[in-house]
Amino acid sequence: MAVATIAMVGCKKNDTKEEPKTPQDIAEVQARFNDTIVMKQVMPGYTNYSVTIDNEANGFVVEDTVFVGCIGETTLHITADQTHKKDVKLTVVPRLPESFMFTMPSLDWSRDREAVVKELGEPTNRIEVLPDSCYAYYVDEAADAYIYYYFGGEDYNTLNEILVNIPSTDKEHGEVLKLFVAERFPYFGKGTLGNTPVWIYLNAPKRADANTQVLYYVQNGWNASFTPYTYSK
Repeated sequence: MAVATIAMVGCKKNDTKEEPKTPQDIAEVQARFNDTIVMKQVMPGYTNYSVTIDNEANGFVVEDTVFVGCIGETTLHITADQTHKKDVKLTVVPRLPESFMFTMPSLDWSRDREAVVKELGEPTNRIEVLPDSCYAYYVDEAADAYIYYYFGGEDYNTLNEILVNIPSTDKEHGEVLKLFVAERFPYFGKGTLGNTPVWIYLNAPKRADANTQVLYYVQNGWNASFTPYTYSK
């Protein structure tokens, strides 16, 4: 974990005169995925701190430190020396530069084949044996990814998986696909897919709130598999 190089943003003034910002003016903090933020950086001058965070997807708290999680915005509620309170906006930005980005597919599982084609156009390719069971789209962006839409059911009209594959020929982008996923989805541990190790993520910090599971694994390139998820105790 790297200590955050955090950007502090001061409170807005009603007048136009520029005034020097003091630590107590800090109203916003910007940090990157996997940074850490110590509360004395944000609210200096006190001895003891406690902090809570509104959205646990954006970070988790251990004593006076926030371990920064997925990209997005949330609020930190800080109490110093048990009586001094402060709310600070936290904005988590990607660690990966733009040159490694590609557009995340929509995770709307209600779409059928017709809806996917209406949104994305005719697929680049189809499976020869069962052409309605899989639509493949080539994404010509920073990462040269292929995105596969798999359909099931009797009429192959139920969307049941979206697979992002970065071919082995694009090693530079493929090796950071795991970080791309981790910056966007809370991590829930490791498992196996056959004999292949997989890293498991969900689209919410609590299982009960998630409706998509994401598996990252390396097999015939680098892969992120998105499937519908339903929590069961």
